[in-house]
Amino acid sequence: MRKILAPVLAAILATLFSVKHPTASEVAIVYTSYFSHVVTEDPEKRGIAYDIVNEVFKTAGLKYELNILPWARAQHMAKQTPEALIFPLSWTKTRAEHYVWQVNIFNNQTHFISFNNENLSVKEAKNKLIGVQLKSSWDNWLTEQGFEKVYRVPGDGSELLKQLNQNRIDAWYTDTIIAGSVLGGLDNPKITYSDPVQIFKTFLATNSKAPYPHLDKLAKALEKIKASGRLDEIFKKYDIPPNY
Repeated sequence: MRKILAPVLAAILATLFSVKHPTASEVAIVYTSYFSHVVTEDPEKRGIAYDIVNEVFKTAGLKYELNILPWARAQHMAKQTPEALIFPLSWTKTRAEHYVWQVNIFNNQTHFISFNNENLSVKEAKNKLIGVQLKSSWDNWLTEQGFEKVYRVPGDGSELLKQLNQNRIDAWYTDTIIAGSVLGGLDNPKITYSDPVQIFKTFLATNSKAPYPHLDKLAKALEKIKASGRLDEIFKKYDIPPNY
């Protein structure tokens, strides 16, 4: 019996080890997190960033595996996982060395948003208690600019509405896409957006220590989407003015 089983087992093992399993290069590992209007659970409207990235991979003829995690965790995993990608990641000095910034999916303005008719300048905001989304690009920027009075929350920042209503923070620092989706429909005449603070460039970025090897293909695919008008269509779907 053993003489019969031995060659059978050997054949099974040889077959198992000869099966080609997909590598990270063949199926990209992509990290993201849920943000209103940007990446969502709605099957009809998965979010502007989701739709752009999905179209980029489709146009490039490449496969990907999406991993949705809390934003801080998503960034940690992207930096620790060889060939991993992450979106929607905005460039900041704090993040610069950790990623390769080649696929710029969109740009977005930021504002200090108050519920008391205050149009805050950056100088004025430094003396206020500012709410911000934890580990966001805006959180990075506040730290880089020397802001010391910062109230950080995880998620899409919707918790900050309660803080603003109760006067527990003075303003919320975020971008126009997030703010527009969270504040949309609120009937509050005191909601005030500051003048634009700056423009953040937002990317499908990759781990700089071991970059995704087909990044050039993704970048070329994005240019094709722009040229075809498909990118403008995605912005229109979410009633967001094209900005790229």
